[in-house]
Amino acid sequence: MIRDSDSRPLQRWVTGAGVLLIVLMIGADSYEAWQDYDTAIRRSEDTQLAIARATGEQTARMVQEIDVMLANQAQRWGAADVTAAAREAARERLQADVTRFPFVHSMEIIGRDGRMLATTAPGPDDDADYSDRHFFAVLEHSTPGTLYIGKPVGQDYRTFALGRAIRDRYGAFAGVVLARVAFEYLTGFYATISVDSSIRLVREDGVVLARYPTLVSDEEVSSSLIAGIRGRELVRHDPQSAAKPQLRVLRRVQGYPLVVELAQPMSSVLSSWRHDEVSSGARTLTLAGLAVVLLVVLRRVLRRRDRLEEERRRLERGLRDSQKAEAVGFLAASMAHDFNNVLGAIVGYAEVARTQVDPGARVTRTIDGLLAASERARQLVRRVLTFDLHRSVVHGALEIEPIVNEALALIQPRLPASIILRPPAPGSAGQINGDATEVHQVVMNLCTNAIRAMPAGGQLEVRVEAVEVETARELTLGAMRPGRWLRLSIIDTGIGLSREQLQSIFDPFYTSRASGEGSGIGLTVVRNIVSSMQGAIEVESWPGSGTTMSVYWPLVEPARAGAHAAPTTQPVGAGQAILIVDDEPELVRLAEEIVASLGYEAIGFSDATAAIESFRRAPTRFDAVLTDERMPLLHGTALAQMIHELRADIPILLVTGHRERQTAARALRAGIIEILDKPLRAGDLREALGRAFAL
Repeated sequence: MIRDSDSRPLQRWVTGAGVLLIVLMIGADSYEAWQDYDTAIRRSEDTQLAIARATGEQTARMVQEIDVMLANQAQRWGAADVTAAAREAARERLQADVTRFPFVHSMEIIGRDGRMLATTAPGPDDDADYSDRHFFAVLEHSTPGTLYIGKPVGQDYRTFALGRAIRDRYGAFAGVVLARVAFEYLTGFYATISVDSSIRLVREDGVVLARYPTLVSDEEVSSSLIAGIRGRELVRHDPQSAAKPQLRVLRRVQGYPLVVELAQPMSSVLSSWRHDEVSSGARTLTLAGLAVVLLVVLRRVLRRRDRLEEERRRLERGLRDSQKAEAVGFLAASMAHDFNNVLGAIVGYAEVARTQVDPGARVTRTIDGLLAASERARQLVRRVLTFDLHRSVVHGALEIEPIVNEALALIQPRLPASIILRPPAPGSAGQINGDATEVHQVVMNLCTNAIRAMPAGGQLEVRVEAVEVETARELTLGAMRPGRWLRLSIIDTGIGLSREQLQSIFDPFYTSRASGEGSGIGLTVVRNIVSSMQGAIEVESWPGSGTTMSVYWPLVEPARAGAHAAPTTQPVGAGQAILIVDDEPELVRLAEEIVASLGYEAIGFSDATAAIESFRRAPTRFDAVLTDERMPLLHGTALAQMIHELRADIPILLVTGHRERQTAARALRAGIIEILDKPLRAGDLREALGRAFAL
């Protein structure tokens, strides 16, 4: 299980800080946008109010000038004589007054009978009767000093009228004086002061008198809106849901029942704000994107650092495991060499004794028991030697079903009654490249562990099956590449393993059992064997739910498989002289007895130097050489090279208690024809010598 890296809290902190920074950036930009929006609205309101005030003051001066002119004309005509000369003079004065005011299109004087008395409009005087006109009726019954403001009239050239009543010297109604204000003049005036707003001059009852631009709606302004003006000004925002939301400013014209209305589309009000906010938003999003990229890169750097740190720890663990395995292997090899020498003497003398007693004697069973115990000791040494990474094992194609069944046959009698054994289904799942003894050790160790994991009883199931792997997989130990694999599964219903135990179960001498109940080398032996066979192991276990140990080996093609030929029993010797060399005098004497019992002449030396000197003096005296590999002064392979320099055709057999990977290569270079394992057994030696002399 991969341990959490120390940078996980840092990753969370960096992620939180990065997200907070991005949120703060977006929040700050949103707050600034809201402030800018409010500023844009207020700035536009201030601008519109300033224009409305200027327009209102200019309109008030214009109306006031017209009002003064109307008052003067009304006074003049009210006091004038009705003679033709007086009227002509009044008309000239009327024309002069109109000329002074460019915003006045024309003026008209209408008598009390509704007939036109004078006009500045081009063409002859109008003889029409105006007594039925609205302005005439309003002014006829108005109080003195009332200024009449009429509705716009005309199509091609629009005007609206301002009028006063003419009173004679007795205060009686004597007619009407009208000034028609040019719509065109007001439009031009509004065009000079408007930036992007529309301007309308409105009566207090909502009637539009003038507007700019001319395309602006002529629809009357709501009287309730005008009535809502508090003081002299009103600022109103049309809702955003309106068809054309606007910022509207209304200002009363001082002294007159008129209102100036300015309207600016909100799109125009906010155009500059929108442009700035698009730029600001793009800048903020760019910074936020850079922050996100930086955050992602930083997280990847931290994760990469975690991976590198984990890889470093993994390599350190591997180095420590390798060092431990190297040390244990060195210890195992040294112990196996010495133990095999002792065990070789025990086995050899037991076999010699077995041949010297009557098969029916009681001591025969004792010797057989001794040999059986020696065989178990020999297997134990082989288990110990699996710790040596430099050992040499000859692998070949084999089917594991017979090996599994043989191991289960040994386990079955020792099973508690509370445990049920379910063997694999009959059949062959294929062949693997390995060593039968080592596979046997794997099955025995895994089954033994499974049995010990079920103290209260349960079920032990063994499966052998071929599986197809489509993608590469990392397992608990080792990895699987795509292809066909053979899977050996040992399944128990025992106490299970915790995650912490799963990390250590393959370590040398690790055990969860009490002292004296186990050595802790069984699973380490399994690990070493499976690794040497290019296999992999997967462990699935949960506390209280049992354990499944699955061993995977690559399947080999049937063409590579070949049944091992059964060894042929060779005849006994015919007195050939065998040179025996070993650094242990006891083993030399034992080998001499075994060789002699096989019909050969044995000549032994416990000193390799003395042996080579003897051979040098009489090379033709010897027919074969049997030498130990590990000797203090001269290794067996070096001795073989020296002997072959003296005589190249003599067969040499090498005996070793521990095969290393280089042993076979050195033996081949030295011309050694066969390697025998310690402890040396009489049957193995007889067959090897028979093959040597048959060459």
